[in-house]
Amino acid sequence: MFKYRDTENEAVSLMMFSLSLTGEAKTWLNELNECTIETWDELRTAFISRFFPLALFDQLLGEIRAFSQHENESLIDAWLRMKEMLRNCHGHNLSKGNIIKIFYHGLSEITKEVLNAAAGGIFLYKTPNQAYQLLEDKVLLKLD
Repeated sequence: MFKYRDTENEAVSLMMFSLSLTGEAKTWLNELNECTIETWDELRTAFISRFFPLALFDQLLGEIRAFSQHENESLIDAWLRMKEMLRNCHGHNLSKGNIIKIFYHGLSEITKEVLNAAAGGIFLYKTPNQAYQLLEDKVLLKLD
């Protein structure tokens, strides 16, 4: 199925990936011609193009860009939902800064005020890493 060309880690990734599949995806992988996939990037590209069509990608990316907090949704739950949306949109290529801006602008005015207070000023004045960490810390505090 695979011809290992590069590093030992890449060979391990290729082998482990096959163990993670079930159903149609496992059948697809098993039916690939021998030596058609030589690298992890080739496998990733083939898998995404087969099981993650461009129309779905465009739809999911559009949903991320149009993010808005649901009525009665907490800041933490909104952030967790945003992260789930990002996980579901493989290869979205949005920077942390863009993610933070999209998220912040999709929040209710009251939640923005809460987030600004938690940031000790204007949330968007934080660096993307600081803003992201602040949101992650709020999630961790909820989970304790």
